[in-house]
This record gives sequence, structure tokens and C-alpha cells, in this order.
Amino acid sequence: MKRDDEGAGYRHARLQDLLFEELRLLFADDLSDPELASIAIVAVVLSVDYRHARVHYAVRGHACAQRARALERAFARATPWLRRRLADAIDLKLTPDLRFVLEPMALAEREEREDREAREDREEREEREERGEGEGA
Repeated sequence: MKRDDEGAGYRHARLQDLLFEELRLLFADDLSDPELASIAIVAVVLSVDYRHARVHYAVRGHACAQRARALERAFARATPWLRRRLADAIDLKLTPDLRFVLEPMALAEREEREDREAREDREEREEREERGEGEGA
């Protein structure tokens, strides 16, 4: 009995990961709505019955109440297309309904990490330039 539970949990986690990766790629490569250009998919939480998926996202840049309403409308326009693309990419009996949830903390952490990486890259580039100038002189 325990083995079946583990298999079901594994399938659920695997499908959740597949949905996350596919949505992440769709937002990065195929989605042409300019309202959704600044969206980064952070996580996907699939319901136990596989009928619903909460898609957690972060917004790059400044998010205000007016922007939030525009994003809601953009997600409403894009959801049918996203579900069709998911149905084409992943073989499922039922494509889950998508509900989009803003993750403000994920955005702050991501921006902090990106800033830190950019700063480290800049410092490394400056060090290389200094070494290059010192060797050429």
C-alpha cells in the first residue's frame, strides 16, 4: 500500500515539475503579450485531483495596483492559449485550470540575487581589465 502512495506522490511531483518547466518556457519564448513580458514563473502547485494549478509568478520592475489589474486582464487573455499549449506538450486526460498568484517575496529574492550576480560579474571584469592593463604595460 505504501508503495502506491509513493508512486502517486512521485507522479504528482513530476507532473508539477513538467507544468512548471513548460510554463516557464512558454513565458520566456512563445508568449507575445507585452503586458506579460516582465513575468517570471516562480512555482506551480498542482491540486491533488490534477484539475487546478496555482501558478506563482514574480514581476520584474515596479508593481502597482494599476499594473496588477492590467496583469490580471493579460493572464485572462493568455490562459486559454497557455492551456492549449500545455495540452499539446504534456499528454494528460485533463489540462488543469490555471490560476495565477503574485509572489512578491520571490521577486525581491530574485532581484537581490540578480543584483549580486551582476555586481560580482562587474567586479570580476574590472579585475581582469586591471590584470590585462598591468601585463601589457
